[in-house]
Amino acid sequence: MSTRPSPARYSGAAIFLHWTIALLLAFQLSLGWRLETLHGVPQFLAFQLHKSVGISILLLSLARLAIRLWTPRPAPFPQPRPLSFLAEAVHWGLYVVMIGGPISGWILVSTAKVKVQTMYFGLFPWPHLPLGSGWNEPAEAAHSLIGWLLVGLVVLHVAGALKHHIAREDLIGRMMPRAIRSSGAIGVAAFVAIAALFGAMTLAKIWPLGSTPAPAAPMNEIETVSNDAAPPLNTAAVNEAAAAINEAAPVNSAANEAVTEKTKATAVPWRVGAGGKLGFKADYSGAAVDGTFKRWDADILFSPDDLPGSKVSVTVDLASVDTSDGERDDQLKSSSFFDIAAHPKAVFRSSKITQHGTGYRAAGTLSLHGVSKPVTLDFTLDIRGDETTATGSAQLSRTAFGVGTGEWSDTEAIKDGVTINFSFKAKRQK
Repeated sequence: MSTRPSPARYSGAAIFLHWTIALLLAFQLSLGWRLETLHGVPQFLAFQLHKSVGISILLLSLARLAIRLWTPRPAPFPQPRPLSFLAEAVHWGLYVVMIGGPISGWILVSTAKVKVQTMYFGLFPWPHLPLGSGWNEPAEAAHSLIGWLLVGLVVLHVAGALKHHIAREDLIGRMMPRAIRSSGAIGVAAFVAIAALFGAMTLAKIWPLGSTPAPAAPMNEIETVSNDAAPPLNTAAVNEAAAAINEAAPVNSAANEAVTEKTKATAVPWRVGAGGKLGFKADYSGAAVDGTFKRWDADILFSPDDLPGSKVSVTVDLASVDTSDGERDDQLKSSSFFDIAAHPKAVFRSSKITQHGTGYRAAGTLSLHGVSKPVTLDFTLDIRGDETTATGSAQLSRTAFGVGTGEWSDTEAIKDGVTINFSFKAKRQK
């Protein structure tokens, strides 16, 4: 520590950190109380904001502690020993809260059953601590206790500052910018500071956390995302379909005539045009979450007159998921949901296409998250010459594919059923 003479006032860095941390603590405390009343998507966003503010408080508090330990500060005002001891205890208690609160929260997040990635204000991921699950309950208890301890310490700290101010001791002026102190407006500045703290608490109560999601759309509503590139022609599949027809041809002439007519209607390839959309809809705590995929490819062989020879294959790049929230998208890509590091693609391949009402039904297999399960996809076509518009939907059970592990496997928070919707234009290939 420095042995230089005590200055008359705190340094500019100490003053800046003091008031910045004070405002962040007021905001954080109020936001923490608000978390108890939020549900659905706003709660997810609020927790990410709460964690980001906590990290900021931790980093700034460590800087403030370093300044306190290694730079000179004003000498304390003379007062009875019990009050001096209380003042010193309150100051060190505040450091325990400012540093211990974020650290206990960090431990709590790092040891939770479901590892929700913390994104620091959406800029970069904040790492988890390498601790076991046994730390979780003590950290939760400490984090809650620290919140109430903060309230008590702030009350004592403000009361002490006002006591000195009433006694005409310039304690508040020491922690004010030089311009304010020299102007003699300490009383006004103190009032403004207290008002700012209450303003920060109010701001946390009204901070916008995303708009209310729209009501769930009907099954045939199109939820999608743009298809970046048209898929290549699947000529091998065309040859395979033609060969299958030839092999199945009977030997008698009447049957051969039927085969000839069938060959005329052989399923042909279709190229998906730009602007195609693919999306999904899930239910999180009663709120609809709409997501889309930006990159996907489709190989299509189809003819209404040759449904047995018709086939559909769709490959989805799961890393292209987009729910209009980067933090939530990162969570969906993590091992708790899609686990794109191990399973980057989802693939649907039809095994049978049949007429279904005024449209069609493609029964097939979806491979997702390392699991393959039967899936039925219903769709309609508006064929006009060599062009068509396709729309359709399918229902999935996310837990059947292991999407959502740990706490996220609980279907109370995230419903099990997920609706897949799509819409695109395609052109018949010659």
